[in-house]
Amino acid sequence: MSTFEIIKTRKSVRTYQNKPVETDKIKMIVEAGNMAAGTPMAGEVYFNVITNAEVLKGIVNGAKAAMANSGMEMLVKLSSNPSYDLIYGAPVAVVISATRTDVPNIAAMARANAACAGENMLLAATELGLGSCYLESPVLAFNIPEVAQAARLPENTQPQAMIVFGYTDDTDPHKEYPANPENIVYVD
Repeated sequence: MSTFEIIKTRKSVRTYQNKPVETDKIKMIVEAGNMAAGTPMAGEVYFNVITNAEVLKGIVNGAKAAMANSGMEMLVKLSSNPSYDLIYGAPVAVVISATRTDVPNIAAMARANAACAGENMLLAATELGLGSCYLESPVLAFNIPEVAQAARLPENTQPQAMIVFGYTDDTDPHKEYPANPENIVYVD
């Protein structure tokens, strides 16, 4: 598949088979994230690869508890659904973290670095025949020290996002985009 074919066919997948992903595929996906462009001023980007079902369950439960106490109506409603699974049953989750900072501009760059790494991982998963999804809600779970410890997050880092991936039966077509989108402006 060419890069443009991968971009055109990649979509966020929210249903996964209960089937493990091969170690070599996991490694290739995470290494693709580690090769992402980014600014060194924002510090390091870290990847915690989680395949342990109990740790994944703890992340889901921790995030749902944080959502329930968020005061945001939509998050409270979602968290009250006992069957709501924030990671959609994916067998692999990768937490993308960056060096913790209180400097707003550096924090924004760290978030951008994590997003670049995440996009590389999403595209790599697509090329390898896997479904994937970029998530932020599960990151709420890492405010609970026990969940952060179980995920073995490095000290002095801030989780930015989570990429989940795995085999899927999702056959829905990718979103169609117009040939001449109005949100693109060319200045000649």
